[in-house]
Amino acid sequence: MRHETPLDTQQETFVASGYKLPGPVFVLRLLHELIKENEQQPAADSQRSSVVSKNPAASDSRTPFRIMAAFVALTLSLFLVALDTVLIPTALPTISQSFQIPDSLYAWTGSAYLLTNAASIPFWGKLSDVFGRKSVLLIANSIFLGGSIVCGVSINAPMLVAGRAVQGLGGGGVVVLVHVCVSDLFSIRNRSFYMGMVGAAWALASALGPVLGGIFAEELSWKWCFYINIPIVTISIIVLYFTLELHDPRTPLLQGLASVDWLGITTIITAAVLLLVGLQMGSGGSYANPMVISLIVLGSAIFMAFPFSQWWEDKRGGSPIMPLRIFRDISNLSALGVCACDALVFNSVAYFLPLYFQIVLEMSPAATGLLMLAVAIPLAIVSLTSGWIIEKIGRFIEVLQIGLFLMTLGVGLLIIFDASFDLGKVIGILAVIGLGFGPNFAAPLIALQTQIQDSDMATGTAAFGFVRMISGAIGLVLSQVIFQYLTVPNFQRLVDSGISTEFATKLVSGEAISQGVQIGDLTTAQKEVVHQSFMGPLRRVWILYTVVGALGLLVSFGIKRTKLNQEPPPLARIEQSGDLEGGKVTST
Repeated sequence: MRHETPLDTQQETFVASGYKLPGPVFVLRLLHELIKENEQQPAADSQRSSVVSKNPAASDSRTPFRIMAAFVALTLSLFLVALDTVLIPTALPTISQSFQIPDSLYAWTGSAYLLTNAASIPFWGKLSDVFGRKSVLLIANSIFLGGSIVCGVSINAPMLVAGRAVQGLGGGGVVVLVHVCVSDLFSIRNRSFYMGMVGAAWALASALGPVLGGIFAEELSWKWCFYINIPIVTISIIVLYFTLELHDPRTPLLQGLASVDWLGITTIITAAVLLLVGLQMGSGGSYANPMVISLIVLGSAIFMAFPFSQWWEDKRGGSPIMPLRIFRDISNLSALGVCACDALVFNSVAYFLPLYFQIVLEMSPAATGLLMLAVAIPLAIVSLTSGWIIEKIGRFIEVLQIGLFLMTLGVGLLIIFDASFDLGKVIGILAVIGLGFGPNFAAPLIALQTQIQDSDMATGTAAFGFVRMISGAIGLVLSQVIFQYLTVPNFQRLVDSGISTEFATKLVSGEAISQGVQIGDLTTAQKEVVHQSFMGPLRRVWILYTVVGALGLLVSFGIKRTKLNQEPPPLARIEQSGDLEGGKVTST
């Protein structure tokens, strides 16, 4: 039981009031309560100034029910965005057969989502500072919903890819704004627990995605991968509309648009798109292609020019999308470095473990999804537990470093995997990896937020989300390139075993994950050749990411050791002081 802040007491009232109701009953009760509370809400709320009272609790119209209902809706929104990240790859072979997707568009069905998601994150964070959290979050959710509808009713591959791009655009906003809203709702110390819950939701989605994708594709229809979003996102939008009360400057449209750092937004989005498109084209073809080289070089050059755009925006008195003051602190840079290393390892493990299970161990997508629960369940439990521990002791660095150590140890143990299946060994090693990943969702973000001003909360959180997404995307592509480079020398060996040239080409050209069914049709001798051809490259990939994990642990020692205090959340401080400034921590 937590009695440290008014918000905690409110949470207990919420639970004790009987709101933990099952499924449809809870939804009906929820909507009834929202409508009733909305009718009782004074009209004066919309005219509330930034300084309404010296007592935040007296001026805060947010009831315990509204706070927790908003948090549930926020978590559910993020869950669906995370689910769509991993849901489609499992169903992609079925989708490909339905539309006869050409090779040129096959990879883009997944990449379009990740590209627009990563590239748009900085834009959404700054937009919420100008026009308010609630309105921008509702727009992001609506765009994600619209993209889901387009994907569900797609009649051809280009329409599906376009829908995925729209989904990713909205999803980027949901990812960053959920974290920003949680940061605004709860104090720096208490939010670690709720950030842990958000991390647990992401982990659960990562585990359920492959299983649900296989079930939808095989038992129902691949369209349900998108239809499932429609009712749930709609409910989330309704709940957030009635319950979420946060930073709402009500800036006039033209004035708000004029204040946006369009140079910075254009620079960062252009750089991200060019670089990710170049990497994706290269992974599906050749990095010696002049177009691929041009995209990667130009994207990298624009990335290097981005800090100058932020310097210029600050010099002219504007509001940079990523203020350089965030990056001048070694602790902040270390937190972002840990975030990047964790994303590199997490995304690569999420990709290469299913590849190992389906190609080397010849398991079905459904069985693979069940085995991945050995990562997801400990991850979710530890994400919750670590958030609770941070809240209780007021420290995060020790929890973070234990997580990074276990993550590095677990990935290092993957090196002993071979072509034989030992359930106990597999479950044990995957559990260690999950235990290691658990603290790494919330703790690095908490570390960053302790060192930035309230006025930089949205931009700092957006920078964190951007680093996580862009590092994960780039790291995954690079690891695929390395893996492909290591498997290509085995091409002739595969052909000599009697495997057709066409099939051998697919196995060594980055399409192995979609060829699991066909491997089942090979002879025992041919399967053995495939297994041996993949185990060597896989071990080298595990070694690479063991080094990356160790680097993340080393970088974590640059994070400032601080004691989290019990000050009110940012919204309450705004009401007290009338601005967005305020300290966050006390050094120890």
